[in-house]
Amino acid sequence: MIGELNQRARVLACTMIPDGGGGYSESWNTVATLWTRIAPQSGGDVYGPDAVESRVRHKLIIRRNAAIATGQRAAIGTRNFRIHAVLDGGGNYLTLECEELP
Repeated sequence: MIGELNQRARVLACTMIPDGGGGYSESWNTVATLWTRIAPQSGGDVYGPDAVESRVRHKLIIRRNAAIATGQRAAIGTRNFRIHAVLDGGGNYLTLECEELP
């Protein structure tokens, strides 16, 4: 399995920073850099009142890492993925259910 983890990914967590006016702005900071395997799962279009938006879901397989959580993002090259679920099937690997961001 280790040979199949052939993509380098950065896992990013959101930090809310006060903007000085009573609000906050988002900042995404790297919490882990790891090797992963991307496996496309499904795709579809969501139709809204003004536009059509494509959504593509992927599984990212990674070695177990305690820093990974739902709500974070994974960045692989120029591609960004929102982590919707972290699945632990036992063993040394985690499966991340992700949606690719536009």
